[in-house]
Parts: sequence; structure tokens; C-alpha cells
Amino acid sequence: MRLSTASRGDKGSIRCKQRGPGLRGDDKYFALISVIIVFLVLAGCQGRQQPAVDISKAFRNPDTSLLSVTYAKGFRFERSAAGTILIISDPIRAGKEIARYRLVQSKYGVKPKDGYTDIVVPVKSLAASSTTQAGFLSAIGAGDQLIGCNNPERLYDTVLFNRFLKGDLVRMGHDLEYNLEYLIASKPDLVLQTGIDGQFNPDARLTRMGIPVMFVLEWMESTPLGRAEWIKVFGMITGKIREADSLFDLIEKNYLACAKLGREASEKIKVLTGNVFKGTWYMPGGKNYMARFFEDAGMDYLWKNTDQSASLALSFESVVYQLADAPVWINVNVESLSQLIGAEARYSVFSALKEHRVFSVFNRVNSHGGNDFWESAVVRPDRVLADLLAIAHPGLMPDHVWNYYKPLIFN
Repeated sequence: MRLSTASRGDKGSIRCKQRGPGLRGDDKYFALISVIIVFLVLAGCQGRQQPAVDISKAFRNPDTSLLSVTYAKGFRFERSAAGTILIISDPIRAGKEIARYRLVQSKYGVKPKDGYTDIVVPVKSLAASSTTQAGFLSAIGAGDQLIGCNNPERLYDTVLFNRFLKGDLVRMGHDLEYNLEYLIASKPDLVLQTGIDGQFNPDARLTRMGIPVMFVLEWMESTPLGRAEWIKVFGMITGKIREADSLFDLIEKNYLACAKLGREASEKIKVLTGNVFKGTWYMPGGKNYMARFFEDAGMDYLWKNTDQSASLALSFESVVYQLADAPVWINVNVESLSQLIGAEARYSVFSALKEHRVFSVFNRVNSHGGNDFWESAVVRPDRVLADLLAIAHPGLMPDHVWNYYKPLIFN
């Protein structure tokens, strides 16, 4: 805080002039006022240096978008006398609550309540079960609070990966399964869990140790912005409220601008996605977030009206029959057209391959195999949509620079 000229004694300030050995009555009066001003200024500066964030105050601030959740179906916030309540629900089955968490400044004076898990915020240390969760933390500048992660060797973020190499960020498990011994030894303030396969019961051994487990279900959301909006949860638990709020506003603005271009495109481009795996071609269901991406990018996805979010299992022949003439092919799990043909010679019948309009999500891959699509793309659907819009309608994005996608070539 800058001091005013009156408090610094610069030109134009209030000054006390000596007259003989003592001060006159009016000089004493002005001296007293000066002392009071300086005291108030210093007190104000000291007050502003306090870093603590009162999470509950976010709900008394009418300017914060954290008061409401616009796109996500899997969480909401409520107020209580003890602090902010975070309610996690099943994003697919409306009304099915998974867990309730009280976000409190301290557990002192807060009585335990059945059906609630208390989390002291902001958390100083946490463990993540996926690199996607690490991506949320990095996006809001909370990467230092991550002390453990599953598969840290797959991290794309340079800062986080270097912390792993130095031993400041340890391996907590493999894929989506934690190693319980590592968790107990590290004793983080909070463990983030994905809840795969409906597993929504925290391990009793962790709860006995006083280590809370919070379920993060962004992967179950049916829209790209719904998945990205979980950044608000990460902002609330880490004390990065303003960062999360500001970033999501930017993401939403960018995404909606691209979606407007895609939806208003005069021609909807037929899209082929994925590739065959062990004789079966898996396509996202019509309620899957990828189907929403296709729609917003001005693509014609043939299974957009199917009433499911899970993948559809199709035969190779049925895909060829319906999409052999599709002008674009995306989300292939290879890094070159040579690898694609090498994996399955029958791919040569697709027009997209003949025209070299095949795209993968391997544009941002580092030397140790970390793919940023699986780390930060969930947080930045605006950048994903910009790529897809450039694929389907390159004329609408003439100066586009690829983010996560890249066109494949023969090698």
C-alpha cells in the first residue's frame, strides 16, 4: 500500500513547526492528528498482508460466479454456519448424491456431523489419482500443493514433472488405483478420487487416519464446459478462488465464440472418430461430451441421437458402410498415417485417409510420453474446440495454430 504525502511528510504535507522549546496548542493538535493518520495507514497495510482466504466469504460476495454452477451436474455449493458445503452428485443420474463435504477454516470448534466429511481449506497438501486432476491444479497455480500423483511419469507439465524427478512429488499408485501404504506414509491433507465403476466408499483405513477423500467426477459430465467447470471445486479447496473464477470465465467466453461459428456453419462436415480395437470400433454415445464437441464444431456425427454416454460397439463393416466417404477422421490412436495403415490395411478405403485429413491428439507429447491432451485439455475445452473447428471448417480459422490435435502424415 502506498502512503499518502500527508503521512510521508513530503511537500504539501501537514508539518509541525517548532517554536521555542515546546509546541503551541494548534501544533499539538496537528501533531496528534498526524500520528493517528500514520497509525491507521500502517494498520491498513498490515491488514492487507494477511494471505488467509475465508472460503465462506465467497458466498457473501455477489460478484463471484462461484455462487452458482452453470454447466456441471456433479457438484454444487451451499452455505452453512460451519462453512461452505460442497455436495457431489452423480452427473448422469439426477438427484443421486454421492457425498457432502464441509469446507472449514479449522476443525477446532466444529462438531462432526453424520453424513459429512470435513475438509480444512485451503489444503496445503493433496494426492491426485490422475494427471487430469494435476492439470486442474496447474491451471490455477496450485501445483505446489500436489505432493503425490498416480503415474507421475506421464505428467506433461514441466514444473510438476521436475518436482517428481526431485522427489518432491511422489508416485501414489498406478492408473486409477492408489497404493494405500504410500498414502498413509505421506498423509496428505486431502486425497482426490475418481470414483470409477461406482466406487464411492472411501477406504476406512484412510478415514481412521484422519485423511479425507473427495470424489472428483468431471469425467462423468456430458458437456465440455461441464467438465471444465470443476475447476471451481479445485479453486475452493486450494484457496485459489479468484484464479479459478477468472480462468473459467475466459474459457467459457472463448468456447462459446467458437461454438457460435461451428453451429452457424452452412455445411455440417461428416466426421469419423476413433479406430478399430480387437475387431470392434468404439464410438462415443450421443450424450457423451465428445458428441457435444462435434456439434459445436459444426460436424455431423451420425450417432448424435443415441441416448447414452457410454461408447457404442460397432463392427468394422458397419462403420465402413456409413462413413467411408467422411471427409475428416479424428482421434486415431497413432502418430502417423504409416502406423495407421500398418495396424489395419482395410483403413485404406476411407476417403479421409486418401485425402490425408486424419488427425490425432498427439500434438503436445513430451520426451517421456506425457500427453497434454489427457492433462490440460479437460480444463481447456475452448482450445480443443478451436482445433476441431479448424479441422472441420479450416476457412473459419485461417490462422489457427494447433493446440492438442495435429494432422497425420506418412513417414
